[in-house]
Amino acid sequence: MALHPLSAEQFPLGLPLPWNVTDSAGQLLLAEGYTPKRDSQIDVLVARESYADTSSPPPLLRPLPENSEARGYDPFKLWVSIQDELDVLLHDIRIEGNFTRQIDNLAVLVQMLAERSPDTVLAAISMSDQRRYPIAHSLHVALLVELSARRLKWDEARRRSLVCAAMTMNLAMLDLQAALCTQRIAPSDAQRREIERHPQLAVDLLREAGVEDGAWLRAVLEHHERQEGGGYPSGISELCDEALLIQTADIFSAKVSPRAARAPITAHEAAKSLFIASAGGEKNPYAAVLIKEVGIFPPGTFVNLANGETALVLRRGETTNTPLVASLVSKSGFAYGTPVKRETAQKEYSVVSVVPRDKMPASINMKRVWHLA
Repeated sequence: MALHPLSAEQFPLGLPLPWNVTDSAGQLLLAEGYTPKRDSQIDVLVARESYADTSSPPPLLRPLPENSEARGYDPFKLWVSIQDELDVLLHDIRIEGNFTRQIDNLAVLVQMLAERSPDTVLAAISMSDQRRYPIAHSLHVALLVELSARRLKWDEARRRSLVCAAMTMNLAMLDLQAALCTQRIAPSDAQRREIERHPQLAVDLLREAGVEDGAWLRAVLEHHERQEGGGYPSGISELCDEALLIQTADIFSAKVSPRAARAPITAHEAAKSLFIASAGGEKNPYAAVLIKEVGIFPPGTFVNLANGETALVLRRGETTNTPLVASLVSKSGFAYGTPVKRETAQKEYSVVSVVPRDKMPASINMKRVWHLA
């Protein structure tokens, strides 16, 4: 037997695998006989750099795409595929085979995106719609904790458990979370009870699905506990570092996301609120870490510049308030045919305010703008 790199066209979609699928080191990703069911699942495996463990290269089952660019690395497309896969895995946890291994595959890809394209993915999150908020939110938190843990120099294995925990933290309340996004009144008593028991229920479901990673399970269980006590489900006051970091990113992400009952606040406002609540980092050091990592004008934010232009943040800068931006609209209100790159560290291009997303055109060609980054 030998390992042969796999393209999407070599996967038998809807049919049992005739060979094991492994990573480059020979670690099993999917076992022979498993049936790949979705294009997004195959996209994830190809991005993961998977291999067929077989004596000869598998044949092409579908024609190669004519456009060679379609086969290249595309962080926007990969982010959507990860989201699609996470949606299926969390909703079908009791029937989806190899759950632990498949979640781990997604975590590897989140880590890869955090390393290769962090600004691009932060922008994709900011500019995506919220129709699948529970899934999008969990992935947003997963990316934020991975970026923060990198800054803290946590090792890769520890970060992997952390990302898995973030992606699965709300496993037991997906439907309720979706309902609360459109609900204009406070949660009912029954909803509140469901909210307060969801960490324990999630841990129970994860154990049933074969998760044995203690750090992953503990982070999920404790991500709503409080350092001063009074959290849930157990009211403890000594939560693990992973749970506290997830909680910090969870709060930040929720604040900048829209709800039926309220508009989202800006990342600047969310960062300020987190910093105050953490007593300047004294109570919770992860608030400052997250703010330094993401910045107060994260990629995907629309801003007004000192020279009167309206721009889109492309990349975080040397400081939290000096991002690289692409000006889209001139001072006189005319759209630029080609976006113009601006360095906001220069006084004339400094950021003076944030523009609400709903005040900008509904469609932005992300790839066209992001070549400037």
